[in-house]
Amino acid sequence: MKLLFVQGGTRLKKDDKGNYYTDGNLNNKVWDRYKNYCDELIVLLRSESKVYDQEYAVANFNQMDATNMKIVPTVDLMRPKTNFFNLKKRKQIIKDIEECVKECDKAIIRSAHNFYTLNTIKMCKKYNKPYLIEVAGYAFDGYWGHGDIYGKLVAVPYELLAKKAMREAKYCVYVTNESLQRNYPCKGETLGCSDVELNSLNEKDLKDKIKKIEKNNGRFTMGTIGWVNLKLKGQHDVIKVLGELKKNGIDNFNYELVGLGNHDYLDKIIKKYNLEDNVKIVGPLPHDKVFEWLRDIDIYIQPSYQEGLCRAVVEAMSMACPIIVSNAGGNPELANPDFVFRKGNHKELSNILKKINKDVLKAEATRSFEEAKNYNKDLLDKKRNDFYNKFIGE
Repeated sequence: MKLLFVQGGTRLKKDDKGNYYTDGNLNNKVWDRYKNYCDELIVLLRSESKVYDQEYAVANFNQMDATNMKIVPTVDLMRPKTNFFNLKKRKQIIKDIEECVKECDKAIIRSAHNFYTLNTIKMCKKYNKPYLIEVAGYAFDGYWGHGDIYGKLVAVPYELLAKKAMREAKYCVYVTNESLQRNYPCKGETLGCSDVELNSLNEKDLKDKIKKIEKNNGRFTMGTIGWVNLKLKGQHDVIKVLGELKKNGIDNFNYELVGLGNHDYLDKIIKKYNLEDNVKIVGPLPHDKVFEWLRDIDIYIQPSYQEGLCRAVVEAMSMACPIIVSNAGGNPELANPDFVFRKGNHKELSNILKKINKDVLKAEATRSFEEAKNYNKDLLDKKRNDFYNKFIGE
């Protein structure tokens, strides 16, 4: 059985030896999960034109294990920006999608609110191929907060198309327990199940985090994982709040940012607030290196304007990181309400940071670790596999 996976966000990357890579949430644990449902997994993603040095790519991205996998790169509609209005490029994407749909038996469509995924749904209907939609985020919030005119142009129409797609789908999997379900109801079979992959949690990580906090000299390191060139990730809000706190004599926070993208915009804010010694842009890290980094920080903060249920937050919790989150998407499902701020609200975030101390962090480290147990891999795999196997076996 051939299973097609399509998602319009992640970009394929290629090295000078012909190997493919992804960034962010898609890694070999995810691919292995899908491979368990089929004989061959066909993966269609938009592709970067740049070819990377193999050593750099291995160090910074997630290399794809191509075993039992057919990787299909297609045109990136947003890079360069001229592609957005190029009808020839759009036709090429649709042609690539159609060929993949014709070849597959069934399809998994992640985030049905972009040109790639919505056209995949159309092709699945045309060729009578069953499909399942994975609902991972909010269309309007994602596009409107993207930071350019292109996102704002499509925010409303894609939000309406997403609602229609989910409403009509026979199978929908939501990464939240309640939040996305309220916004994108489905008449078909549904499951609320995070796509986080957490193996057995190690109590030692909790003990080590508490010891680290106890030994802290009063200076705390916060961290965020996310694209550093997208304003919707909200890192600029954290930097501005740190700048205001520093002006008022509160200078006990460092901030580290992990993620891909051009960070010139953030560099200007860092310089404006004289935070060169406080803020460090780490750059991209492979998935396994992320957990090493999480061991070293004191607080994980997710200031996003758009989320589904943030995988990075759950992974941080599994390493006993206290968390501070915006109220985007399913974030509030994970956090202590006292550590949730309205997205973009500097005053609320500032007030949260002002009450941070060792005792608060030790309590929050324990709360995070205990909450992360709800995202145990075996528990979620059972729920997910029962649902996906029902779809596959239909």
